[in-house]
Amino acid sequence: MPCFSHPDKLLRDHLLHVKEIGLQTFRNKQDLHLGLPPDDIEKALEIMLFYHDFGKATKYFQEYLNASINGKTYNGKSDLTHHALISAVYASYKVHREIENTESRMILSLIVFVAVRKHHGNLDDLNNLLVISKSEFRNLDEQWGAICFDEFEDVKKNNFEDVKKFADNLLFEADDIDKNINLYLLTNLFFSILTYSDKSEVILEKSAFLAFPADIGTVVDEFKSTTFKNSALSSLNNLRNEIYAVTEQEMIKKHSSGKIFSINLPTGSGKTLAVINTALKMLKEDNSLTKIVYALPFTSVIDQTAAILKKVFSVNNCDSDMLLTTHHHLAEVKTRIDEDCLEGDKAQFIIENWDKPFVLTTFWQLFYTLISSKNSQLRKYHNLANAIIILDEIQTMPHKYWKLWHDFISNFVINFNCRVILLTATMPLIFQEDKNEIIPLVPSEKRNRYFSIFSRYMIRVLNSLNDISYNDFHELAIKHIQTENLKSFLFVFNTINSSLNFYRKLKNSVPKERLVYLSTNILPIDRKNRINEIKENPAGKIIVSTQLIEAGVDIDLDIVYRDFAPLDSIVQTAGRCNRNNREEITGEVYLFKLKNERGQNDCNYIYQSITLDATASLFSEKSSISEHELLTFINSYYQKIKDRSSTKESCAIINYIKNLDYSSLDEFKMVEEIPSFLVFIEKDDIASNLLKQFENIMRLEYSFERKNEFMKIKSKFYQYVLSLKLKDNTKSTYTSFGEINNFRVIGKDFVDSLYKKDIGFSEEFDD
Repeated sequence: MPCFSHPDKLLRDHLLHVKEIGLQTFRNKQDLHLGLPPDDIEKALEIMLFYHDFGKATKYFQEYLNASINGKTYNGKSDLTHHALISAVYASYKVHREIENTESRMILSLIVFVAVRKHHGNLDDLNNLLVISKSEFRNLDEQWGAICFDEFEDVKKNNFEDVKKFADNLLFEADDIDKNINLYLLTNLFFSILTYSDKSEVILEKSAFLAFPADIGTVVDEFKSTTFKNSALSSLNNLRNEIYAVTEQEMIKKHSSGKIFSINLPTGSGKTLAVINTALKMLKEDNSLTKIVYALPFTSVIDQTAAILKKVFSVNNCDSDMLLTTHHHLAEVKTRIDEDCLEGDKAQFIIENWDKPFVLTTFWQLFYTLISSKNSQLRKYHNLANAIIILDEIQTMPHKYWKLWHDFISNFVINFNCRVILLTATMPLIFQEDKNEIIPLVPSEKRNRYFSIFSRYMIRVLNSLNDISYNDFHELAIKHIQTENLKSFLFVFNTINSSLNFYRKLKNSVPKERLVYLSTNILPIDRKNRINEIKENPAGKIIVSTQLIEAGVDIDLDIVYRDFAPLDSIVQTAGRCNRNNREEITGEVYLFKLKNERGQNDCNYIYQSITLDATASLFSEKSSISEHELLTFINSYYQKIKDRSSTKESCAIINYIKNLDYSSLDEFKMVEEIPSFLVFIEKDDIASNLLKQFENIMRLEYSFERKNEFMKIKSKFYQYVLSLKLKDNTKSTYTSFGEINNFRVIGKDFVDSLYKKDIGFSEEFDD
């Protein structure tokens, strides 16, 4: 009687197809340096892929599957239906028997055991996974005796006592293996290929191997010549063209000199097009590279970059749907493979796999793929091999993790044959140029000149950075607005509460048609509309905002006020001032230190003292600075951070990585997560229709149906969702509203009282 792996799918067919997908996935990789002979790695992969579901050949699993198919309850012992452990034990044993090289045999049998044992869940600590209890061994005996050996003639000849003895010794063999980052990378690669192949075979019944067209390297050149052919040759445009050419030329000269590169340039100098062009040209220079992963810290900037990429591809008649994946929680869950347009769970699966050649995603997605125990994150790990990884706005990386990323990325780029390009106006000292750890694609003499050319604004300190009250600051701001009545203003605060308080004061003093409020208490759909409105008509606007305005929001304003913050945040905010280098003005950026109504400084809630102290010490030496002087200032700032930083947290995580302590990796947090809750706001007819669809979806009987249908509306639905962090004494407002799944809902009858047209959700927030 034949065995099945899934309803209507023969077990042997499933195993053969998974093996085929997994081996093809591995064979598509080039120039990997994984520390063991490639033939041994491929042999171990082949065994792992074919035997990963070997345990499904027991009569217990087949009876359980049959009962499930027929809608009946399985009355047998549930432990005997589990297939992962017996599959892991046998696959690992077979690797140990068939690989001759001693080092390969020890390491690969261990990795195969770990990958197969956990291929339906998240990875656990190595020492936990290698322990097999007495009751588990008893189950293994029963399962072995119930295997349909007609499916696995080669297995039948093995003495199971030998197999068990091998499994029992795995824990002791692990003590003799050198624990290092390379072991972690190889384990993740095996786990990724297995989980990817297994799920692809079930969900898609194939793998989606997609590639750039051969002439992809010229697309940005064509886009520039077509789009900007009638543009005025201003000094800024000339400079951007020079930078574009320099980064390409330096890449061609230096691409074989290292694997980690930098593009360090002032804000607004054309970095985005320059880095995309450089990366695409790098593919041509090194044909072992096949993919680009472009990571940014903020979803709003990702959408902006996606729009640029789609225009670049469109001008060249390239199908962006086939080339580009945009992956973040607000991205539309639709994609195309060949002629198939997919939605729902299949589309989400492909998007999460990063199969397409150009991936645009968040730092969160990238870094929690590189360092994670999660099945859903690690499934795409293999797709980072042979990739050019662009890290845009790298200054947002917490300094406590500089050593972690220095050590990790240095190993990763060699093992996986990757290139990394760090992109920013404020380059942190993660890698050192003088030690050739990072190769600049803008040589130091040119970088100095580019920074010195820009004098778009002057940063000035107010009140010697002594505290200033709300009332005094409001009075100062009103006077300035009245004096410069025709100019545009941007006021950036560190907390939502302070931005709201200032906006309310300002509202009584200036024409309301000039005022625009922007923060995370504004719905995404409204934020997008307001940013577009500012970009199209900035003249005379008075914008009150929080830090979300900092990076990548392409607006150009005359005068900027910024509550005290670390220097990199100040520079990013200043990048919105006279961004397009209008020669008739010099932008003004004013730095102040607000004392809130509790008599405290907001900056201390948001930022670490080490970054604030380094910034304050620099401005104590110089109370005003022109943009052209910034590079020296920035370098001094990061040197102070490096000198004062602790490597304790980095070293702890590096130790977890080396020892395969996967559960401890949960301590790695790119951003400190403050408990929050999700609120859907039914502010218009579109929201009402989405809410009705969502309610109907939640009534579906099966969870997989609910998930699949929600994926089809997820992107539009989240445009009306806020993630709120309220104080304990204001949470009662939201808890009084109805809850659907994980969302609180503010219905249309309450929207006018709780979600204001100008300031959004207006309760008091946790700083």
